[in-house]
Amino acid sequence: MIVCVVGLPGSGKSTAADMLGKDGFVVIEMGDLIREKMRELGEAMTHENVREFSRMQREKYGNDVVARYMVAKLRKLKLAKAKDIAIMGIRSTYELDYIQKRVKGITIIALSAGMLERFHRLKERHKPEDPQTLKEFRWLEQREKQGFLAQKSEERHGVLHVIQRADYVILNNKDITDLKKNLEMTLEHIRKEE
Repeated sequence: MIVCVVGLPGSGKSTAADMLGKDGFVVIEMGDLIREKMRELGEAMTHENVREFSRMQREKYGNDVVARYMVAKLRKLKLAKAKDIAIMGIRSTYELDYIQKRVKGITIIALSAGMLERFHRLKERHKPEDPQTLKEFRWLEQREKQGFLAQKSEERHGVLHVIQRADYVILNNKDITDLKKNLEMTLEHIRKEE
């Protein structure tokens, strides 16, 4: 089974990734693929450098460049007989389209939570790149909606359009126990459909 978990910042993707990992899934973060490339090239690993490197990669190789890295990784995992795989962090329809054209049987699970709930989650997790004010959060939200693409006109390819293409939506406005229950029920349903 290959699932792709998508959602806006603070919707619970990292928590879902931890749960999936504990359930035996191989979890691949799109952002980790960029960081791998940076390590290969000896680039310094700061938040600003990762963002700039990602932008330059997309500018130089196209908006689906990270998806190309993902497909290469998926092929290696398939050869290694990985049974369950979770892809985290797809941010644009360019990436999703590239992956879906080359890898069959992907199920998209969207996590959804209210704006203030997501803001408080990000603020409480204390990652250096997370917004600490509502103004910063709104800026991050707008950037995510554009799919980290260069222009606002590209919004139609952003994460909201990836979310709209989800096969399943999990409402995540409660606690971790509720998310775990809903994620397990969704995976059970997906397995029955396979």
